[in-house]
Amino acid sequence: MLARYGERAQVFLEALGWGDPVADAVVADVVEMGRGEGMRMVRRGLAEGVESLEGAPASFVRLFEEIDRRPEWLRHELLEEGARAYCRHPLVIGLALGPASLVGSYVNGAAVEPLALTRRFTDQGQVRTFETASWLWAAARPGGLERFAPGLAATVRVRLIHAFVRHHILTGLPWDAAELGHPINQADSAYTLIEFSLIPLRVMRSFGIRHTAREREAVYHLFRYVGHLMGVDERVLPRTEEEFTELERIYHLTGSQPSDYSRELVAELLDTIMPESLADQSGALAPLVRRLARPLAHGLSRAFTGDRTADLLHVERNAWRHLPALLAPPVFLVNELQRLIPSEPDRKLRRSLDFVDAATAATAARLGVSHDLVDAAGGHPAGTGGAGSPPVRRG
Repeated sequence: MLARYGERAQVFLEALGWGDPVADAVVADVVEMGRGEGMRMVRRGLAEGVESLEGAPASFVRLFEEIDRRPEWLRHELLEEGARAYCRHPLVIGLALGPASLVGSYVNGAAVEPLALTRRFTDQGQVRTFETASWLWAAARPGGLERFAPGLAATVRVRLIHAFVRHHILTGLPWDAAELGHPINQADSAYTLIEFSLIPLRVMRSFGIRHTAREREAVYHLFRYVGHLMGVDERVLPRTEEEFTELERIYHLTGSQPSDYSRELVAELLDTIMPESLADQSGALAPLVRRLARPLAHGLSRAFTGDRTADLLHVERNAWRHLPALLAPPVFLVNELQRLIPSEPDRKLRRSLDFVDAATAATAARLGVSHDLVDAAGGHPAGTGGAGSPPVRRG
């Protein structure tokens, strides 16, 4: 494997032992000063800039200097093009993130061990999925990663949430670093970018939704910048479609076998979370969708991840696995015709974002949550119990 992928594979293996020194230092200072006070200072810096943080620890200054210093490779026009191409198809992206992206990552038992220790996904799986979706649609929409935009703030907060989990594990829970690597390490963090970019683009293609080479380049550029804001080390951060593809292969070649908790996560996702999520988006058809969604989720997961992964994770085999192939021709025809209408892509984008916001509101109401990310709630290493917490942002 090292011979095939060379230096990139070697760096990935080394990155299994790397944390995020900048974010980890901030969390150490937040813990020392108190989570409520520390996170209020973080939010102020995100909203008003580092100049507003009188007497801030050096770790805070370093974090905000890193955020404010946009990388030389960043191209604003590609960020916007990537966001527009990505956000036109939220329903298919939603189908991709669960049965394809998450299931494909859960096959690596070592990577899910932090979830096993905190138990947040299986104990509060629907809330955690809601939080992830809240972050994604804030960050990936046009303008979402401008310096003072909600999406950039949410992305930095996710970075700190990961650092809180690392701190929690390394200071109070059993962890075999020789076997598992560093908790929420740089290699696994880089792979999460694939879950939100390469895999959804592949799933969209399987449904007949094609993107131009320029659109694909823009989507990868968007998530390269997401990775930068998340603190992914430049040495492991993928840049091009080829590098995203290579990183996915290296991840699966180096990953461990799935654990019992891997299969527990998949069962929770496909049997409960996806059916409820799809029902939220179905209006009057919700009762029917809720009944059909479980076999649909299993069938799509097998179609997207392949029989080997599906068998390892006890994903059921059923006729729904043929759905993408059946839908691809008419979906392709409709999308290609829409491209020919000059104003239709913009209208489709507006409709899609309205759909996202309505689905987010419906899910929040059903779950009874008023926060966007877990650092604005309690019961988690990053939580502050709601002190100074912003409400869920919609629109």
